[in-house]
Amino acid sequence: MKSTVQSDNEQKIKKENVNILKFGEYHLRLIKVNDIEAYYKSGFEQLDNEVKYYTGSTGSFTKEQITTYVNTVIENPSRYDFLILDRNEIIGEVVLSEIENNNAHYRICIFNKEYFSKGIGFNATEKLLGFAFKALGLESIELEVFPFNDRGIALYKKLGFEITGEIIDEEADSLYKNIYTMKLKVEDFKY
Repeated sequence: MKSTVQSDNEQKIKKENVNILKFGEYHLRLIKVNDIEAYYKSGFEQLDNEVKYYTGSTGSFTKEQITTYVNTVIENPSRYDFLILDRNEIIGEVVLSEIENNNAHYRICIFNKEYFSKGIGFNATEKLLGFAFKALGLESIELEVFPFNDRGIALYKKLGFEITGEIIDEEADSLYKNIYTMKLKVEDFKY
């Protein structure tokens, strides 16, 4: 029987060939160098306290650090960093990273709590997972989430993710010591 699993090089599509992914008045598109200023201002210049809470961010980032980061991820073939846009305003990001062996790691961040609980995270996640499974041919997606993030956990479970384990970070502040790992297999994707 001939294997139908694609090699990592065959499954990845060139970033310049990735289309904009739309949902309602919002859309996802890959980050570009000319997004650095707006990306920094919307996501890092004055990080929202509630966003810090859910992401575990404790430090701050300089514009130079963000510039280096963006230039690195744009060139990295094992990841796809999408901005979430409300028309042309950057309101967050969804990322597939560490893509190998038909698996990837996923993360999302909505940069301002004003955009929480509006379905944006769900729709952005659904679009990105569809891209991961259909366009990239991935077989599974993994993520990490803090146990107190009930909204995030409910969203992931609704899409078919299951809790697969727990990481204990002994060096983290007490609130952030425990981290759930979750996984979604392509056959369990519910949308």
